[in-house]
Amino acid sequence: MSGHRGAVVFAVLALAALGTVMIYSASVATGERLNGDGDNTLVKHLFWLGLGLCAFAATSVVDWRKWESAAPWLFGGAMALLLLVLVPGVGVEVNGARRWFRAGELSFQPSELMKIALPVFLAWLLSRDPERARTFRGGLVPAAGVIALAAGVTAIEPDLGTAALLATAGGLVALLGGIRLAHALPSVLVVLPLAALAAYKKFQHAQDRIFVFLDPDADPLGRGYQIKQALLGLGAGGQHGVGIGLSKQKLFFLPEKHTDFIFSILGEELGFVGTAGVLALFLFLLWHGRAIARRCPSPFGALAAAGMLATVGLQAAMNIAVVTASMPTKGISLPFLSFGGSGLFFTLAAMGFVVSVGAEPAPQPIPASPESPEPRALTPALPSSGATA
Repeated sequence: MSGHRGAVVFAVLALAALGTVMIYSASVATGERLNGDGDNTLVKHLFWLGLGLCAFAATSVVDWRKWESAAPWLFGGAMALLLLVLVPGVGVEVNGARRWFRAGELSFQPSELMKIALPVFLAWLLSRDPERARTFRGGLVPAAGVIALAAGVTAIEPDLGTAALLATAGGLVALLGGIRLAHALPSVLVVLPLAALAAYKKFQHAQDRIFVFLDPDADPLGRGYQIKQALLGLGAGGQHGVGIGLSKQKLFFLPEKHTDFIFSILGEELGFVGTAGVLALFLFLLWHGRAIARRCPSPFGALAAAGMLATVGLQAAMNIAVVTASMPTKGISLPFLSFGGSGLFFTLAAMGFVVSVGAEPAPQPIPASPESPEPRALTPALPSSGATA
């Protein structure tokens, strides 16, 4: 296994192992108190982790080129599930949001599948004709339509955090795939404020979250309670933390402690050293994944891998920004570390795809010939777009 592929595997397994420890630490006490079974959350997590590791192993050894022909079907299937989950009686509604399919103890969130399907489909769409992708009608219009469709349906659930993630990651893939910034920027400057204003006016919880973000102390025992408790946990950890299993915030103080706010419990128990280590592992993963994408001679493989890495990196950044009160609260998990079955499964499957792309040998210079006196490289790893991976 090459150095970059081995580095990605190491980072993924290290983050998943740490996540397992933190999920058990965060959930055992309250599980025992509420349900009489402190191991219940851990057992569910281990079930999905086992499935995810099987998916990671499978996608890492299957030839990634097979994803290219399947891209339209993958995106179409993900869109169909996103629409189906909105049907009353089919999708499960929790706290006013209809985002899940459920069968017994198991639940499945189709937006997690879309985090894979969108970058793969955009990579397929833009790599078929790179020259056409640089035009307004042949590049920006179809790419923007695909991104708007995926993000728009996700926002209806409502899931504004995932919708924003899909739009941002999709936009990055589009720029890497050849969409000209001169075409994209005017559209973004018009559409983005209008979309944000529409979401603000339609969804009361969006207004509440912005209110809390601007002034958490205005309602510390109500709308600002969760973020205040998260910050207390991070602050209590100090430099080295209070120790694994010794968090106080997990004892009925911090809501969503083993899901969206696991980073606060990690900071309390492992301190600044632990949180810095998690950030270092994510950067390590993204750096070596970027090297894999850049070395791939296929525009499709390079774009799809870059898109999956961008999705994981952006999601981690958004979650940590929320927990540290750097952006308004939104329901988005921390990849590999938060409890969440289908999210963990599809994230591991996506990283397996990156490992598979890394098996492709890097392009070699073509030897000089009388017709071509200077050596030249094969197709560049990513289409030129003025952006970097």
